Parts: sequence; C-alpha cells; structure tokens
Amino acid sequence: MPKFNVNYIRNGIKNRSFKILKQIENLVGYELVRVEKYPYTKYKNIKLNNNLSLSQNHKNINPLKLHFGCGPRVLKNWINIDLAFEPFENYLQHYQHHFNEEVRGTIADFYAIDIITQGLALPDNCVDYIFHEDFFEHLNQRDQFVFLAETFRVMKKGAVQRINTPNISASMRDHSDFKKGKTGVYTQEWNQWHHYNVVSPTILKEMANLVGFSEIIFNNKNESIIKAHLPLEYRPNFEDRPASDSNVFADLIK
Repeated sequence: MPKFNVNYIRNGIKNRSFKILKQIENLVGYELVRVEKYPYTKYKNIKLNNNLSLSQNHKNINPLKLHFGCGPRVLKNWINIDLAFEPFENYLQHYQHHFNEEVRGTIADFYAIDIITQGLALPDNCVDYIFHEDFFEHLNQRDQFVFLAETFRVMKKGAVQRINTPNISASMRDHSDFKKGKTGVYTQEWNQWHHYNVVSPTILKEMANLVGFSEIIFNNKNESIIKAHLPLEYRPNFEDRPASDSNVFADLIK
C-alpha cells in the first residue's frame, strides 16, 4: 500500500480527525502517516525567537536590519522575520549564488513574528534598514498599510526600507487582452501565486506618501541606495518575469 504524508499540523487536522482518516484509508488506497512540523530532528525541540526575544536582542545589534518574509533564506547579521521557521537545507542548491555561506544565517537569526497582528516589540526610531522581496504582495490592502505604518514607526529618521514586489501594471500589460472582456483578464497573478494586493510604482508611491515616508526612489534589481548593506536580490527570476519592469524595486526613505 502506498504511503501518503498528511501534515496534520499545517492543515489544522486534530488528532481525532486523524483517527477518522485512518479508518477510511483502505477506501482510498493510501496509508496515512503523521508528519512532524519540523521534520529535521535538530530543529524539533528548539524554541524559536519571538517578539520577546526581539525586544531583548535588538539592543546588541548595530546596525539593526530587519528582513521580512524570509522563508528559508535566513540571512546572517539580520533579524529574519516570518510566521514559522522553514529549514533551509533543501533550498541551498535552489538559491545557489544568492545564499552562499558568506550570507547564510542560522536558526538563531530567525524570529517567528506576525507583524500584522502582533506588531514589533521595538521602540520608535531604532531600525537602520529593512529588506523584503516577493513579500508585500502577499498582504491584502489593509495589511499593507498596517505593515508600512508599523515599519515606519520603528525606522530611524533617514532609514531605508527596500521593497521588491511584482508590478501589477506590467503583469496586466504583458498577459491580459482586455478586449476579450472577462476571459481576457490575466488572473493568475492572484490565483496561481496567492497574491492578495499587487501594486504598481504609482500605487506604492501614494501609499508610502500617505504613511509618511519622505522620499521614494525607484531603481532596478540590486541597485538599492543601500546596496552595500543588502544581499543580492533573488527575485524576480527573469526566466519567469522577463520584462525589465516586471517588478517594482523601490527604496522608501523615512
């Protein structure tokens, strides 16, 4: 009988639900087995950093740099923030040039924080740099304003937030045929990639100005005004997004 891994933690399946599934496994022809949240033994019992850790540890970090939506790309000398730790061993070949040993952090550099619901346990005006790529579009419009406001609060005067996010104008231009009406609209930007609110340079500029950022500088991949402090930008993969303006690259200055 083939085995089928059911991650009952990620999908919120309770123990009793799992027992019910076991009872019907013969009907579907699969054997259902549990999968631990952290399949790598060395991470299983490690307590992740959280907002409390952040409030204590940030005082010892200079310059203070926040990396949001890090996924498995945990960067050395950064506070890497995401909802849950994702072991990065299997991603090393995938990232290659963008995630070599020189820039690679450890689980000690990761913080499990939901900035939208929890905020950041940081004082005002303490952060030097913020970096995120292919993250902003996974927030809905409301949460994008919450994110920009909370990050603005903790940034020092003159600090820079580097944003790398898909460009809705380029996406619609390159993939839609609006003359066809409903059927001509390219909806994969939301349906396939789980994007919630995709911005254009104009939209991002208006949002940032409303929040209070003093200047928004648009440039290209790996051309941030704080290039010396940033890792090489992984997104976009130009094989997937060949247009030169497929992503919005922007430096938001407080």
